[in-house]
Amino acid sequence: MSARARAKNIGIYNLHMPARGGGEKLTLVLAEHLSRAHHVRLFHHAPLEPKGLEDAFAVDLRNVEFCKLDDIRLPLRVVAKLRGRHNPFSTHHYLQLKRLELDLFINISHRSMMPNPAMKGIFLCMFPHDIGLNRNGLRGMRASLASSIEQVLTGTEAAQWLESYSRVIAISQYSADWVQQLWQRHAEVIYPPADDMGPPAPKEKIILHVGRFTPSSAEADQHDKAQGFLLSIFLEMKDLHAKGWELHFAGNVGSDESAKQLAAMFLKRATGLPVKFHFNARFEALRDLYRRAAIYWHATGVGTNAQRYPQRHEHFGITTVEAMSAGAVPVVINSGGQKEIVSDGVNGFCWSEGESLLRQTRALAKDSALRDRLSRAAIESSKKFRRQVFVARIDESITRVLDEPADPTC
Repeated sequence: MSARARAKNIGIYNLHMPARGGGEKLTLVLAEHLSRAHHVRLFHHAPLEPKGLEDAFAVDLRNVEFCKLDDIRLPLRVVAKLRGRHNPFSTHHYLQLKRLELDLFINISHRSMMPNPAMKGIFLCMFPHDIGLNRNGLRGMRASLASSIEQVLTGTEAAQWLESYSRVIAISQYSADWVQQLWQRHAEVIYPPADDMGPPAPKEKIILHVGRFTPSSAEADQHDKAQGFLLSIFLEMKDLHAKGWELHFAGNVGSDESAKQLAAMFLKRATGLPVKFHFNARFEALRDLYRRAAIYWHATGVGTNAQRYPQRHEHFGITTVEAMSAGAVPVVINSGGQKEIVSDGVNGFCWSEGESLLRQTRALAKDSALRDRLSRAAIESSKKFRRQVFVARIDESITRVLDEPADPTC
């Protein structure tokens, strides 16, 4: 029987839903789409409010079943302690999900090392984390001990968790290249879904940045959206201030105290300046900003070495695509997935240091003909990243996975 002959029981797993970032947008768009033909359960750990997610991402989740997984208990706390803070739930959640006998499991949870608990599995990777293929020292011994305990509890060799998935899908060629380097595994590239935020409204003197407010830290996997850097750059552009240009920041602020303090700090720094903040904006409010903005800024990864800390650079850049769809001209850092979206001088500008960002922005601010030309090109090139392209590609991949014979060893 073809996999398309009947509805399937599909599980989607993401433990980072409260962050409301690009990975969470992808998760919800995928859940909405698959729920039209299948029974879809979204597995999560923190409490969620579906209506708020629908408002933020313009999705219809009425057919998606939200399933909060149980809290972790002994002896799995021991495994989590040994494994480290990034993978505390893998074994615990695997044991819960294995009992459900899902037809397909899609893991979209960043840094997860949970084996596939279903008949078929897809690991949809934002960016690969270091899984310690060459472990040594005390950390390596602890991880090996944790793996041994997990194998006893799950009947699955923890070191083979990645092989339990039928397919790895990466959200950009940038991520896929690092999957090959870090995991020695081929990844299919399917770009994440970006909404069409057009048509453009009459453009105003607005420079826009969209990204969640996340405090920076020394952690290697930190994904700082660099609002502080962009604010510093704009403070230098007093010539643009005088001509009526404004900088607008939009993005979700987490419920943790550190995120709230970061947002408050930016508000204080911007006092008296032509800078505005739109915290936790709903979809239509965000769309209005995109449509009115003339220029879009993106700087994730600035000041960090892309070879040493590749995960700190933009894995793809949904917000850049959405800005382009509304005719905002992107002026973005020349690294990570941004290079797959913006072609310098064709549909926007790419920069490598602050001076270039200043120069390119000033050129756009004073030359409306240049803005118009790049804006038209940006709208056209954004079309290949729209939702309908994503769902068509993901349908093809899922169908191939479901139609493949099951591996009896998994």
